[in-house]
Amino acid sequence: MSFEQVFSLTVSGVTVGMIYALIALGYTMVYGVLEFINFAHGEVFTFGGIMAAVVLGWTGVSDAMPIWLRVVCLGGALVAAVLATVGLGLAIERLAYRPLRGRSRIIPLLAAIGVSITLQQLMILVFGPDSIIVPPSVVPAQFVTLFGSRIRVLAFIIIGVSLLLMLGLTYIVRSTRIGKAMRATSQDIEAAQMMGIETNHVIAFTFAVGSGLAAVGGLLVTMYYGSIRFDSGYIYGLKAFTAAVLGGIGNIPGAVVGSLILGLAETYGVGLNLGLLMWFFVAGLAAGLYFQLVRAPKRRLKHIREEDRTPAYEREIMRLYLLAPVYAVRVALAKRTDALMAVSARHALQLTLGNVFLAVMAIVFFLNGHAQIDPQWQNVIAFAVMMIILLFRPSGLLGEHSQEKV
Repeated sequence: MSFEQVFSLTVSGVTVGMIYALIALGYTMVYGVLEFINFAHGEVFTFGGIMAAVVLGWTGVSDAMPIWLRVVCLGGALVAAVLATVGLGLAIERLAYRPLRGRSRIIPLLAAIGVSITLQQLMILVFGPDSIIVPPSVVPAQFVTLFGSRIRVLAFIIIGVSLLLMLGLTYIVRSTRIGKAMRATSQDIEAAQMMGIETNHVIAFTFAVGSGLAAVGGLLVTMYYGSIRFDSGYIYGLKAFTAAVLGGIGNIPGAVVGSLILGLAETYGVGLNLGLLMWFFVAGLAAGLYFQLVRAPKRRLKHIREEDRTPAYEREIMRLYLLAPVYAVRVALAKRTDALMAVSARHALQLTLGNVFLAVMAIVFFLNGHAQIDPQWQNVIAFAVMMIILLFRPSGLLGEHSQEKV
């Protein structure tokens, strides 16, 4: 496989990852503030895409129009979609979630699933079950040649727009008054209320921003693939949620990083042959061995209480990771052992199993180097990558590490 093909796949993976990121940011912001998953967010994304496509259809945009007028129509459709989607997000928060705030976490979760199903049925009722096609005249059809690869101009537009929106969100969260209020609310909602912060307004603003980003993502997906239908948000929402978990749920940079990894994993997984994919498993195995033999033991030593810290006890902890699984299994099955040793033994076994899995996959891919994965396995690849990474980093790539209490 040539460098041009790999570069083309890379651009495609980054483009898809940026779309996932726009949706994943909504999941991670809501979780950061309320600590619950808004499973209706995928349908909010779909509604934004459908609204944009419908408005474009109403404008009657065509190739006969000058370019500037087509751009105006596209901008008007985007504004209409964002406003409608923000209104929908605010309505969901006010009517479905706010009355349930403070209840058991399972209740808002079930409410989110109910809202998701309800929105799907309403979209079928209003817009019909068929795909809604965006007018081709507003989709840039040009290509550019870069490093020998022909890349769609639309791909660079999607990447650029997504980066600008993410930079804008970063500025809002870190440098504005409402952003400081969001961070305070996410840390302790009751303390924020006592400090005079209108937490209801902050939460509503969070839903509004997340819904607006989802609307932009819906329009970009509609332009990139040419159409959208009522159930498109299911798989996109699921993947975006996966990306948010992969990067560390509640962490905004983590959602972007997780989305890019997911987009590249999907694209590489079905675009490269197994011989090239093998090197990703080799790299993962090298990182996994480093984590098991170097990083994890050093971090575990920090958990030892000062009154129990002796050179012999530290060597025992190190042996759990260096001689796993034999020594770790013996410690884990021992009838009497201290809590830190037991936790360390289980952790060492988990890391060992992960490294063994990576080694086996590298060998299998090497033996079938000329084969290629069927595109229908694309979704499976995405979730497999998430499970492998979470095996080594349960809190996500950029999530906060919670120390075990022993």
